[in-house]
Amino acid sequence: MKLGKSGKFQKLGKSSQTQAGNSGFSITCCSPLFLWHNICPVFSKLKNMPNKRWILCACIVILASWKPSFAQKKLRIEAKIANIKPMRLILTQYFAGQQMPVDTAILGADGRVVWQTDAIPEGVCRVVGLGKGLDIFVTGSQQFSFEADYKDLIASIRFKNSPENTLFFDYQRELRRRYQAALAERQRMGVKEDSDPRWKNRFQELNQQVKVFVDSLYQKHPTYLSTRFLKSYQEPNLPILPVQKLSAKDSLYLRNYAWEHFFDNAFLSDERMVYTSTVPARFERFLKALPQFEKEHRRKLVEGLIQKTKGTTELRKYIIGGLAQRVELTSNPDFDQLFEQIVDNYVENDTKLWDASTLQRLKELKTIKANVAIGNKFPKIPLATVDGKAFHWEDIHSDYTLLFFYDPGCTHCREATPALVTMAKQYANKMNVVAITLDPNEAQWKAFINQFQTENFVNVRDSARSIEFHKLGVIEYPTIYLLDRDKKIVGRWLKVEELPSYLVSR
Repeated sequence: MKLGKSGKFQKLGKSSQTQAGNSGFSITCCSPLFLWHNICPVFSKLKNMPNKRWILCACIVILASWKPSFAQKKLRIEAKIANIKPMRLILTQYFAGQQMPVDTAILGADGRVVWQTDAIPEGVCRVVGLGKGLDIFVTGSQQFSFEADYKDLIASIRFKNSPENTLFFDYQRELRRRYQAALAERQRMGVKEDSDPRWKNRFQELNQQVKVFVDSLYQKHPTYLSTRFLKSYQEPNLPILPVQKLSAKDSLYLRNYAWEHFFDNAFLSDERMVYTSTVPARFERFLKALPQFEKEHRRKLVEGLIQKTKGTTELRKYIIGGLAQRVELTSNPDFDQLFEQIVDNYVENDTKLWDASTLQRLKELKTIKANVAIGNKFPKIPLATVDGKAFHWEDIHSDYTLLFFYDPGCTHCREATPALVTMAKQYANKMNVVAITLDPNEAQWKAFINQFQTENFVNVRDSARSIEFHKLGVIEYPTIYLLDRDKKIVGRWLKVEELPSYLVSR
């Protein structure tokens, strides 16, 4: 049974890859949608929501663009599995850190099942329903079969017409054999703890042996996706410095070298790698590390990464989109310039890769960011207090004004408010909080004020519902701005825990 005829596929679940944690995204009341709009007809109606809850989400662009791309060809995978009850099995494909459903089939009482649909991009698929899931490679003709015993899938599985899967599962069986031999050796040595130096040395030796084994497979089959997939787990080899003790300068050199070569084994010129779990996991690690780099080094790393994707389409869009999404709305002003460079050099100058509506949405976002740039005066938007009177910005005379845009029903807003109440008391001599609700429901607004005891805040709302908050950079909930005495912006898109560094240092 094919899922959908229109090319609209919903995210099924997060990647099972554990190397770098979660590469996916979640949409909550606190993470509204602003679309790179070719994008997804399923979500496009959200742009008309009353409160304009938009966010630029690169992952949505990538996920929505996934679709089988070789309609003239067919995918057909036959399987026979022993010792298993009839069940529904879903064939999914890894894509940009997610699993996208491809086809659903029923495994019969005779243990037979067939997935059949239009051909898909070459990559790694997962059979969902077989234990924790069974990863297989879909390459070449995309027509193959396998047999296995559910009691031990890895040991028993055998493929026909799929040399990549034969290699991959032979590798897994060899890896199991070596690890079991090492465990037997550990038992003979009487090792009880993983921290025992004897086991640590043996385990390190085992890892090196596996690396050599993977390298040998890659040398024999350098174009196989399966060997590239296995090699993409490998970290870059660091140079050995001719010194007895590393200085701080040496350590910095090795650190920078490691990040400059972080994607050496990722095969980013191979489009198929976006349809695996390893590249998205490695990319997520890189995104998390971005803030720690010095500004110029960060720029070079980003440019180097994007250059590696030259010649690809979906992989390049995934990398560029992920980078832009990571730096688009942060409290770090250095990221503003990086965002401009990414958009100017790799989006607006590559119109063949992006559609016209995506370019238009990015243009709008650049305008929004320029309107609320650090040093700009925040506009005196018309707001009303709890008693219905007009709020006058001139009545705020403190050194700092904190703008807290929130929705009373937003989970993250409710989590952040108690800490903000405490901080407002701590810095009461220099900061006032203007809490701006984005929910028109007056009863919920007042209930929130009572529940969280924010009576000392200046509680206001857009009673006329005339303000386009997204044009003020209010793109997720909560949004926090910090203004100086002249109502100029000194901090945007802040987290509550970041506020002391602004208030203490000024």
